Amino acid sequence: MKITSTNGNASRLNNDNKRLEYICSYIRYKFDNLFAHGLIFIIPLLTIISVFIILIFSIIYYYTKGVSNYKDALWETFTRILDPCAAAHDEGLKHRVISGIVILCGLVIIAILIGAIVTFMEEKLNELKKGRTTVIEKNHTIILGWSPKIFDIINELIIANENQRNPSIVILTSKDNSEVKYMIKDKINNSRNTRIIYRNGDPMSINDLNKLSLNQARSIIILAPKLNNPDVRIIKTILAIRNNPRRNKINFHIVAEIKERINLEAAIIAGGDEALFVYANEIIARIIAQSCRQRGLSVILSSLLSFQGDEIYFKHESALVGRTFYDAVFSYDKCSVIGLMLSDGTVKIFPRLNTIINIGDQIIVIAEDDHKIILSSDYLSRINYEYSGSKSSLLFNHNTVLLSNPVTRRATKIIERNLLLGWNKKAPLIARELDTYVARGSELHILTNSNIITQFINEQLVNELTEQKTFVHSGSFTNKLDLEKLNLFSYDYVILLANEESEQQNLIEEADAECLICLLYLKDIIDKSNNERTFSIIAEMYDIRNCQLANRTCADDFIVSPNLISKYISQLSENKNIKKVYDVLLTADGSEIYLCLASMFVPLETPISYYQILQETLKYQYLAIGYRLMKYLHDETRFFGIVLNPDKQEQIIFSKNDKIIILAENFMSFTPLISSQADKPTHEMKEIRPEPGSIYMLRLSTPEAFGIFESDEPEISSFASCASSSSTESSAKSSASPTKPKKKQYYKRPCILYPKDTRVLATNYS
Repeated sequence: MKITSTNGNASRLNNDNKRLEYICSYIRYKFDNLFAHGLIFIIPLLTIISVFIILIFSIIYYYTKGVSNYKDALWETFTRILDPCAAAHDEGLKHRVISGIVILCGLVIIAILIGAIVTFMEEKLNELKKGRTTVIEKNHTIILGWSPKIFDIINELIIANENQRNPSIVILTSKDNSEVKYMIKDKINNSRNTRIIYRNGDPMSINDLNKLSLNQARSIIILAPKLNNPDVRIIKTILAIRNNPRRNKINFHIVAEIKERINLEAAIIAGGDEALFVYANEIIARIIAQSCRQRGLSVILSSLLSFQGDEIYFKHESALVGRTFYDAVFSYDKCSVIGLMLSDGTVKIFPRLNTIINIGDQIIVIAEDDHKIILSSDYLSRINYEYSGSKSSLLFNHNTVLLSNPVTRRATKIIERNLLLGWNKKAPLIARELDTYVARGSELHILTNSNIITQFINEQLVNELTEQKTFVHSGSFTNKLDLEKLNLFSYDYVILLANEESEQQNLIEEADAECLICLLYLKDIIDKSNNERTFSIIAEMYDIRNCQLANRTCADDFIVSPNLISKYISQLSENKNIKKVYDVLLTADGSEIYLCLASMFVPLETPISYYQILQETLKYQYLAIGYRLMKYLHDETRFFGIVLNPDKQEQIIFSKNDKIIILAENFMSFTPLISSQADKPTHEMKEIRPEPGSIYMLRLSTPEAFGIFESDEPEISSFASCASSSSTESSAKSSASPTKPKKKQYYKRPCILYPKDTRVLATNYS
């Protein structure tokens, strides 16, 4: 029985211990939960405990210490909790023990409070470092995602924001915030007046996007990450932005990068009218195709795309409503008018000179900044008298004659032989783009050591090219022997493409190093050759710093793909209409940028104002936007001699080989037709056959040569009667049979044949 009783007591004791342990665990659990809520729950709890302690011990003080009233007892208890020194004058063991207990309680409460505050502050700092707080900004630019292009984009936006008030850039990326901040500060030394705000999160998450004040943003840039199939993430991010339940009714301004053309249609559907997409490979392919034909074009485009210097702007100019485009061109001293955006959103680059500017139309100008687009103080007198369109007959002096029937201008394509060194995703796009510029029978030679690429060229690319024949050569452009086998001097243009696999694997330096090696080999081959024939070299690179290493090589131009695309994205984020302008400038259809010899329009070694240059180029339906001085060809500090949008009152002295930068739909470069002083030409001459219905301007110069024109049109017979009195012999020949067409007409002065605008001439000679 005793054993049974002992076992029962032990079991009961064990149960009591378990119950006590459970109660302690429960209290501890609740206490942990309470503290887990943070400072917002700890402060009220400590306040309640403090009040309870003060009330209890104030009663003890009131009855034991003999204070005069209860209020004094409350105050003495409160001061001892906050300040232990208040008990220094207590006498007697009883009073000191009570004060000691109060002081210990106060120390515990204050310690807990301080610890809670410190923990709260640490949590807030960590939260700020991680970038999880909500952004409260207005008129800011948001960048979603991460790629190496982000540094150039931020640099461009900083420059664009210089005249803005309190501008900001918000970056949301899944990368660690401290790492992002370190990399950006390492690449960008001075953010000037722009604040850069970092946030951590997933661009595809609606919850993370809600922290960025999307509704108040000026623009949203979405960068393609370095992942497989990044376009899927881009499209999903756009859907998260547009379908956000918190969005306002305003339209977003989204600019997104697309890597694969096959995904472009899906992206356009997802983005609707709120998103613009940059297909980088196609843009770079167009720039390369144009740059290899126009040396210096890449520098011009890079300058126009950058906010550093002169760029393209749109402006409503009410003072020019009712005026012609010709008038607008001469209305600004420090801006270059290049086109119009009509009220319906249509962009016309270099429209007809007699195009009327209507209400709602915007002029498109190249200017240093938007606040510098100001009409000249004397623009009315200038366009009404000095450069009046009504006086444009002065453009044609007494040595000018005219063929009367109008037709659209056209440029003659020529047969070319081009070489493509290397291969990447841009290569087939470049080949197709070149196909729009060359004549049938041209050749495109490709150097590659990949059997897969060779198979693609022979089975697919050949069928897509209508004007060019393709030839594949096996080899590597980093092997000098392979380059020497190509007979380089037989080509018109050589295009060097960087290895795209290196870009995807973040081996940009390796890809650029391979290009540098190839350029060194090409330079050595050229230097050691006695061949007088030259060819143009255009090289693609990934890092703009490596172009400085290549300045001493033989390359005529460098295309830094990421840098150009970053600038283009930045421009679109500031003004989405810019895309319409570059869609015209970077295609074979419509107006393009050309560099032509200054001697075609103006005298050399003679000071001439830019107003006069502008006037001279307009005579031939070309619009000057700048010039290039070849003496600064290798001077990077002077933008390699290129000057865009010069002050029109500036006096310029051109030398041989200097260029004028023009806009033209089809640039036709003609040279004077020179022969002996005999009645009939004996030297080799270029015959130009005006087509039926065409209009041309004949500009006569010195009496050392003949111009030959061949046509079956009746108007040709009366053409000579318009010539100056110095061409009496020619006039006599033509006037003898004014209605009967003559097969050939000779004029005893050299001439240049230029296409002219139909309506302008009709106005001038009506």
